[in-house]
Amino acid sequence: MLTGRDGLLAEARTALVRASGVVLVGPAGVGRTALARAVVADLPSRLFGEAWITATEASKEVPFGALGRLLSGGHPSLHPALVHHSVLAALHERCGPGRTPVLVVDDAHLLDGPSAGVLLGLVQARVVRALVTARSGVPAPDAVVALWKDVELSRLLVPALTEDAIGALAEQRLSGPVSRTTKQLLWQWTGGLPQLVVALIDHGREVGSLVRDTDQWRWRAPLAVPAQVADLLDRELDRVGRPGEDALAAMALGGPLPLSVVEAAASPELIADLEQLGMVRSEQSDDQILVRLRHPMLGAAVRRRMSPARRRRVSAALLASTPPAATRGPHAMASALWAVHAGQPVGSAELIRSASLCLYADPAASEQLARRARERGGGAPAAVALAAALVEQGRTAEAYEALVAAHRAAEAADDRGAQVTVRVALARHRAWVGREPRQAYDDLLRIHADAEAAGDTAGRAEAAAAAVVVQLFSGQAARALHGARELLAESPPPAGQLRVTLASVAALVLTGRTTEAARVGRAAVAAVERAGSSALPFARGMAGAALAFAELWREPTPTGPVTDPAAGRWPMPTDPLVSGLSHTAWPVFDGYAQRISGDRAGAISRLRDAVAQQADGEGLFRSEAAGWLAITLAEDGHPDEAEAVLREHPVDAVTLVPGLRPWATAAVAAAAGQRSRAARLMDEAIVIAHASGCWLVELGYLIYAAHLDPVAGPSRYADRIAEALGYVDAERLVTAGRAVIALAGRNPSVLLEHAHRLLDVNMTGEALKLVDEVTRHSGTSDSTRLFVALRTRLRAAAPGDPAVAAGLTARETQIAGFAARGLSDREIADQLVLSVRTVQTHLGRAYRKLAVTSRRELSDALRLVG
Repeated sequence: MLTGRDGLLAEARTALVRASGVVLVGPAGVGRTALARAVVADLPSRLFGEAWITATEASKEVPFGALGRLLSGGHPSLHPALVHHSVLAALHERCGPGRTPVLVVDDAHLLDGPSAGVLLGLVQARVVRALVTARSGVPAPDAVVALWKDVELSRLLVPALTEDAIGALAEQRLSGPVSRTTKQLLWQWTGGLPQLVVALIDHGREVGSLVRDTDQWRWRAPLAVPAQVADLLDRELDRVGRPGEDALAAMALGGPLPLSVVEAAASPELIADLEQLGMVRSEQSDDQILVRLRHPMLGAAVRRRMSPARRRRVSAALLASTPPAATRGPHAMASALWAVHAGQPVGSAELIRSASLCLYADPAASEQLARRARERGGGAPAAVALAAALVEQGRTAEAYEALVAAHRAAEAADDRGAQVTVRVALARHRAWVGREPRQAYDDLLRIHADAEAAGDTAGRAEAAAAAVVVQLFSGQAARALHGARELLAESPPPAGQLRVTLASVAALVLTGRTTEAARVGRAAVAAVERAGSSALPFARGMAGAALAFAELWREPTPTGPVTDPAAGRWPMPTDPLVSGLSHTAWPVFDGYAQRISGDRAGAISRLRDAVAQQADGEGLFRSEAAGWLAITLAEDGHPDEAEAVLREHPVDAVTLVPGLRPWATAAVAAAAGQRSRAARLMDEAIVIAHASGCWLVELGYLIYAAHLDPVAGPSRYADRIAEALGYVDAERLVTAGRAVIALAGRNPSVLLEHAHRLLDVNMTGEALKLVDEVTRHSGTSDSTRLFVALRTRLRAAAPGDPAVAAGLTARETQIAGFAARGLSDREIADQLVLSVRTVQTHLGRAYRKLAVTSRRELSDALRLVG
C-alpha cells in the first residue's frame, strides 16, 4: 500500500531523524499505519529503536489506557506524576542502550487525555522521537493538537492516492497488468484509499469478480463491499448516529443531491459535521450546491445496511423535498426508484423512461423499473425495456421469452401498434444477440411491408429506422445511407429521426464524405443538446461518437466520446446520479484513434478493454474491437496473440467496417511472414469494401496493401489509390494515400516532405513506415541521411502521442497544431469560436511545456518530441 508514497516517506523519515518527530494525518483507509511502519523500517537500526502503542475506542475510556503496555503490570497503578518517567524507562529498556527511542502512536486521535499529556511531555522534553498517526476531520485531544501547533512537529497530510498510483498498486498486488478501465473503477469506487483498494482486489480474486482476460486483470462484476471494508465503514457509520445515517442514506439512494434536499433529512450542522468527517463533500454546480458521498463504496456500504423501513422512510422524504423540476432529466431515474421504494404510485411511462436512463450503468435497477412498469400496464414498451435490461445482464434467453410473451399478448389484444413494436424488438434481438443482421434486415422488411399494407405510418417508420441501423451494421454503408435519406425526407418521429441521422453520419464517414458527416454530426449533437434533460444518455453519447468518428480522419487530435467506466461498451456521458462515477474515454474509439496516431501500446491496452466490454450485452462494436486489436497486435509483432484474439473473439456478421475479417487475417499473416497470403487477403478486403461503396475503407485497405510489399506495392496500387482519393475528403487518410503514391516515385526529397506532412496530421506510424521503406532501399544521398536521422527520432516518438508525452491538454494540442500550420491567433480563435486571449493563453502553456519560443520551433517539437 506504499505505492505512490516515495516522496512522503522520505519527508517523514527526514522529519523523524533531524527533528523531534512527525505527525501523519489522513482519512480512514488512506494507509497512515502502513506508512508509519515503512518509516520505522527505513530507520538505521543501530541508531534508533521503536516501541508501538495503538489507541482504541476502548482504551480511550481508561486513564493512561493507551500506555498500559509500557507500564508495569500493564495497568497504571503509579501516581500520574510518575507515569512520565516510567514510560521513558520502559522505552529505553525496549530500545536498548545507545539507541534513540522512537515512540510510535497509532490513531492518536483516540488517545485518552492523560496518555496524550504524557506523549506531549516526552516530546517537549526531547527525550524521544515521536511518530504519530491521527485521523483527519475528527476531534483529537488538545495535547495531540499541541504536537504540531506548539511543539511544531511536522504535520504531513497523507492524501488519497492518484489514479496512476492506484493502478500501480493494483498491478503490484495482482503481479500482472491490469486493464485501464479496472484501474479507473478501483480508483473511483474507493476514492483512492489504498486500504479499500487492497481489500477490494483480494475480495475480487476470491469470488471471481477479478479475472485474467485478454492478458489483463479485469473487474467483471458490480461494486462489492468486502467483509473487512464493511467492518471499517460500519464503524464509521456507527459514529454518526441515526440522523447522520439518514442523511447518508439519502445520498446513497439519490447520488449528488441539492443541499436543500439533503437538509430535509438532516440539519445543516449535521451535514457540516459529515463533511468535516470526510464522509461527504459538497461542490458548486451552476446556481446550486450539490452534496455527494465521499466515494461510491461508502454508498454501497450504506445501502447494504439499510433496512426496508429506512429505505421507505428516506425515499418518501426525498420525494417530498424535491421540487418537481428537479425530478426531470437524470433525476427522473432516481425519483422513480424513490417512488418504488416508498410504495408511492408512479406511471408506467415514467418507469420505462427511468429504466432506459440507467440501462447501461445499472441494468439490475433498469430491470426492476421495467418489471414494475409491466405490472402497471406498460404493455409492449415495458416488455422491450425489460428485455434490454436482461440482455445487458447476459440473460438473453429470458429476454427473448419476454419479447415472445409480449407478442402473444399483443396478438391476443389485436393491438397492431404493440405487435410492430415487439416484432421490431425481436428483429433487433436477432441482429445483435443472435449476430444475424442480414436475416434481421429481412424480418424488418416484412414488418415494414405489413405496416404499410395496414396503413400504420408509425409502425412503418419504426421498422424502417431499425432497418437502416441493421443494414449499416451489416457492412452496407452506402445502402444504409440511401435508406436513411429516404426516411429522413418523410420526417419520422423524433426518436427514429435521431437514430437514422446518426446512422447516416456513420455511413457518410465510411463512404468518404467526412465533411458532410461532420456537418450533419454537429447538427445532431446540437439537436440533442437543445433537447436537454429529455435526451437519453445513450442518444447524447451516440451523437458525440458519430461526430468523433467524422472528425477522426480530419483532425490530428479529435475529441473522442466518453463513457461510464463500468459500462464502457457504450459511448455515453456519465451521469453520477446513476453510477456515482466520472467519465472516461470510450475504449473502442480511443484505442482505434491511438493506433492511427502510431501509439500501438496505448491502442492495445484500450482495445483489450474494448474487446472485454463488447463481449457483454448487445456488443454492437464487438467485431471492430476484436479486429482492430488483432491488427494492432500483429503490427506490433505479436501474430500468435493476434491470432488467438481472432479465434476467441471472431469478427462476425455484425460489423460497420466491410472487409474487416480478411483485413485482420491479413495483418496476422503479414506479421507471420506470409506476405503473399496477406496480399491475397487484402485484395479480398478491397473488393468487399468497393462493393459496399465504402471509399474511405477501400482507401485505407489500398494503403495498407501497398505497404505489405514496399518494392512493388506502391506502384501496383498507386492508380487505384489516386482514384479513391477522388471520393474521399478525409485529410489524414488522404495525406497517407498521397504519401504512398509518392513512394512509387522514390524521390527522397519528395518523400521527406510527405513524411513531415504525415507528422503534421499526427500519423506517426504511417510516417515511420514511409521512412523505413525509403532508408531500406535508398543509397547514401543527403536526403537519405536526413531520413535516417528522422527515423531515429521517430522511433523514440512512436510509443505515444508527442503532445500527450509533453503533457499538453487536448485543447493545448489542438491550438498548438493550428499554430504549427501557420494560422494566426485570430484565425485559430475564429476556427474554434474562442477569444484571442484564450487562444494565446493555451498557446503560451504549450510553448512552456514544449520548451519552444516560436511557431517554427513549435512545428518541429510537435513532430519529433518523444
